[in-house]
Amino acid sequence: MADAKPQTLRAWLHSAVESRGDATAIVVTQGGPTVTHAGLEAAVDAVAAQLRALGVKPGDLVSLAFPNSLEFVVLFLAVTRVRATAAPLNAAYTEEEFKFYMEDAQARLLLLPEGGTPKAQAAAAALGVPVAHAGSYGGEAGVPLRPSPGVSRLPDVDIPNGPGPGRTPDPADVALFLHTSGTTSRPKGVPLTHANLSASIGNIIATYDLTPVDRSYLVMPLFHVHGLMAALLASLSAGGSVVLPASGRFSASIFWDEVVQSGATWYTAVPTMHQILLSRHRSHGPPAPPDASSAGAYPPLRFIRSCSASLAASVLSEMESVFGAPVLEAYAMTEASHQMTANPLPAKGSHKAGSVGLPTGIELAILDEQGRELGAGERGEVCIRGANVTAGYRSNPAANEAAFAFGWFHTGDEGKRDEEGYLFLTGRLKELINRGGEKISPLEVDAALLAVKGVAEAVAFSAPDAHYGEEVNAAVVLEPGVSLTQEEVQGHLKNHLAAFKLPKRVFFVDQLPRTATGKIQRRFVAQAMLAGEGTPAAAPAAPAAAAAAAATAPSPTPSASSTTLDSPSLIALSLARLGITHLFGVIGIPVTAIATAAQQQGIHFLSFRNEQAAGYAAAAYGYLTGTPGVLLTVSGPGCVHALAGVSHAQVNTWPLLLLSGSCTQGDIGQGDFQELDQVGVVRPFVKESGRAKTIGEIPGVVKRAAEATVAGRPGAAYVDLPADVLHEIITEEDARKLLEGVKPLVPLWRTALDPSVPLASNLESNLTEAIALLRGAKAPLLVVGKGAAYAHAEKEIVALVEASGIPFLPTPMGKGVLPDSHPLCVSAARSLALAQADVALVVGARLNWILHFGQPPKWAAGVKFVLVDVDESEVVLRRPVVGLVGDARAVVGRLAARWAAEGGQKLPTDNPWVEKLKAKASVNTAKMESLLSQDASPLNFHCSLRVLRDKLAALPPSVSTILCSEGANTMDMGRTVLPQSAPRSRLDAATWGTMGVGLGYAVAAAVAPLSGSGESGSGGSGERLVVALEGDSAFGFSGMEVEVTLLSGGERLVVALEGDSAFGFSGMEVETMVRYNLPIVVIVMNNGGIYGGDRRGPVELPETTRSDPVPTSFVEGARYDRMMEAFGGQGYHVTTVRELEGALERAFAERRPALVNVVIDPMAGAESGRLTHKN
Repeated sequence: MADAKPQTLRAWLHSAVESRGDATAIVVTQGGPTVTHAGLEAAVDAVAAQLRALGVKPGDLVSLAFPNSLEFVVLFLAVTRVRATAAPLNAAYTEEEFKFYMEDAQARLLLLPEGGTPKAQAAAAALGVPVAHAGSYGGEAGVPLRPSPGVSRLPDVDIPNGPGPGRTPDPADVALFLHTSGTTSRPKGVPLTHANLSASIGNIIATYDLTPVDRSYLVMPLFHVHGLMAALLASLSAGGSVVLPASGRFSASIFWDEVVQSGATWYTAVPTMHQILLSRHRSHGPPAPPDASSAGAYPPLRFIRSCSASLAASVLSEMESVFGAPVLEAYAMTEASHQMTANPLPAKGSHKAGSVGLPTGIELAILDEQGRELGAGERGEVCIRGANVTAGYRSNPAANEAAFAFGWFHTGDEGKRDEEGYLFLTGRLKELINRGGEKISPLEVDAALLAVKGVAEAVAFSAPDAHYGEEVNAAVVLEPGVSLTQEEVQGHLKNHLAAFKLPKRVFFVDQLPRTATGKIQRRFVAQAMLAGEGTPAAAPAAPAAAAAAAATAPSPTPSASSTTLDSPSLIALSLARLGITHLFGVIGIPVTAIATAAQQQGIHFLSFRNEQAAGYAAAAYGYLTGTPGVLLTVSGPGCVHALAGVSHAQVNTWPLLLLSGSCTQGDIGQGDFQELDQVGVVRPFVKESGRAKTIGEIPGVVKRAAEATVAGRPGAAYVDLPADVLHEIITEEDARKLLEGVKPLVPLWRTALDPSVPLASNLESNLTEAIALLRGAKAPLLVVGKGAAYAHAEKEIVALVEASGIPFLPTPMGKGVLPDSHPLCVSAARSLALAQADVALVVGARLNWILHFGQPPKWAAGVKFVLVDVDESEVVLRRPVVGLVGDARAVVGRLAARWAAEGGQKLPTDNPWVEKLKAKASVNTAKMESLLSQDASPLNFHCSLRVLRDKLAALPPSVSTILCSEGANTMDMGRTVLPQSAPRSRLDAATWGTMGVGLGYAVAAAVAPLSGSGESGSGGSGERLVVALEGDSAFGFSGMEVEVTLLSGGERLVVALEGDSAFGFSGMEVETMVRYNLPIVVIVMNNGGIYGGDRRGPVELPETTRSDPVPTSFVEGARYDRMMEAFGGQGYHVTTVRELEGALERAFAERRPALVNVVIDPMAGAESGRLTHKN
């Protein structure tokens, strides 16, 4: 093949059609199309005909802004087929960036998906570039193109030095035009011909011996040469096939399942993706087997390719050990049409860790500054030449003169070769920042920073990052008298730079470091800032980064360059060594330095507007992760405000650690600033309450409190931090000794099944009694509580239900441990199930008011309870017939195993008890569906919740949905209407019935590193959708809360469904949401009051109070959507079903801070919900 390689993309693909026309070329997952090589060729030709009809001529440049999709593949190939130039663009660009790239490329046409890309469309309109929208793939008919109104055919324009006549692509035609960041702030245009691309394709095929039986799983974006050349075009050109994830993006939660299902033989990715997959392996293990008869295992990949950034040798080694395939690192650049060097397959040569391999079809040399070639072991600039290398940048003679000196292309990278010719990169002569494969020009960031009003000088630089390899940081000098925060600077930059280019940290300095000659050198600025000069204010990083870093990094220790540590740094180190990755709170005197020190240790600080909302977030975080949510507050009133979240966590038995500053110990009793006996005040609401009286006590006090939160029955703990202690210092050596005993906390669910963990001595005998009771029951019932969800007992409970056939009833937060769609779920027959059950197995739920205390009339008078609880005191209090003390996962696992081993009878599906419950459930479900099916005007709860239910159901399977629900009617009806299918996927007012929790919950649900039990696959590192459902009164207590975090690449979407009363408790946290640019959609069910608006008739209005608003009413028609808009988010005001459908579709698709204000009938809903006797 090497002697007669095709010279154009058409020739490569046509060769595959001739030899394997009927073979599969592209597979779209999750039931998407499967396309043969012949079918792809026909589709490309059909679209090429449409492009010619639009007036696209040879030499025209066509921009495309698409997610990874079959449509993009067909359109890209069709553009090159008509001898035009394809210019793929990142759909995440800002309008300003779209304008630059299209104008610089001289785009003649912009192709967009049918749904449109608003920022790209706006940029095209400003430039006068015609737009055509592409519909869905239609088989051999291709992809239909719909030009914008008024566009029927492109105007004729002469192209200087354009291609010659003819319809068949020529090797010299420019097929691809991309921009690459350079040493100037203006990105450089890189034209790549068919001959360049063809040479690169041949090199990649030869490197990896790609054949028609190979199939790549494509996760890299196709607007980069990495995904386009290696994963797509090389695979197709070899006659093989490509798997396109239906979601259009990388999702770790479904990655291995789709690799297995599709039969992929290899994949290529950036190191960041590899690390995320390793992180998921640590929490989930290998993909589940197709049946329960075998253990999970990773598929037998032929190789794994890593490129676009440096892969740590330790990560490479772990990948090969875990995934069982050779991991081959490659080195590539846009100017080289991608690949330049690569480590060979094991059968073809050595694989050297730390090396990017051998040249692949190119010439490579290490040159000195005079252009002399250096020998083995000598460091110089890596230079290349070959048929795959561009002939030069477009319209940039200065850059071409520098980059193509001495007859070589100069990469700007420093490296050396060993005796065998393997290349080792040792540094970068150029100053590009390589963020997870995204190359960022620091001068581009400089220019954007200098455009911020009040910034006098600015230098962007690279900083190490455990997740992305490198991150953008910046040092800034402000003009005299100007005060700016990091958040304000980042806010200005968001309109000019894509999110991945934003500085993660901004250091404010009086002057920038300079050399002896007065020059500013970027590397010296970086060294000075990272060594501690300047005032940093680091923004919280993506939670996935923290998870990856925590999984691979050693335990934090004090910096070796320092001789002393202050108390805030010691606190941060203690938390980091405990494995804490997130910190919630409101800072001020005397704790601000703790938050800053925590960020310097890689802990993400989420700054709230109110301690109550922050406390609720910390509480929910503890429930979701099994490790304590840590809450940081100021002294006095701040500590008192924190008691809302602390007590909520304690009552719900969720782990939470409160850290509060307090007054100086020597000033107690003299009326010091915010003086309060906080240890005494907090003690009734926590398991452990202590004070660090000296800096030396900090690690031990923090460790004991944190461990107390997760020991036995989980709960809250408190550490008091006096102001005088926070100003103490300690030697580094003493700090190291104190920190030696601080070890990472391990959630109980991770060790529950460990044989070395002791079980209660009487467990086996009690299990025997419990099994006998259940087998002898005529009407057995399983009740699943949130404690079972916290224990990650889903796999064990599923096994028990499948083995026994016992119908189950979840409590409100137990929903999802087994899916609501399970045939034995009897939620819709709850009253009948409780009233007629004769034996009830209650797992992870207390017999409190939610379960009517286990007493008549709701329960049958003679019902016998089997109670599974981790706390023996709960069993003693409730006095069940059988008490099973222990972790729910361990106990139910043992129960299910014994049931199966001892031949336990399974209730048949036609059992009279099961049939009765199913019949009742069917009747109740039909009644509810009748109510839901009716569109109401004005809107009511039923039709609004139906729309939400349907829109949530339409989301891709890769999106994990979390529902945060509160408010009387909203929570009550939402529990019935909105089904749950995954454990820990529903959060509500919980045991205490606390209102105002929803928005803090939503924050926690978005940032918490969720994981399943290791086998159940619940949660994970894929996409996440969090829904907070509230009534309107709960929204207002702190007026500022709706926050959740976007992980890298847009992997999470948070939807907060709020009643208007519930929204009021913490609604102002919408500012937090916008400040962190978090993808949350808030839905407010606005009926004008607590339960509803003013329902009084004239006769109910006493003369003396007739002018007073009714106690339950709010301002009628409140525009909550404008609160979101006030801070820069998107607001929607809806009054009809169609408006609601459209708003949800747009908000879910855009994944940015949004609020949907749903105006419903003030008479909708009932006062007090289901608790009329309590009001």
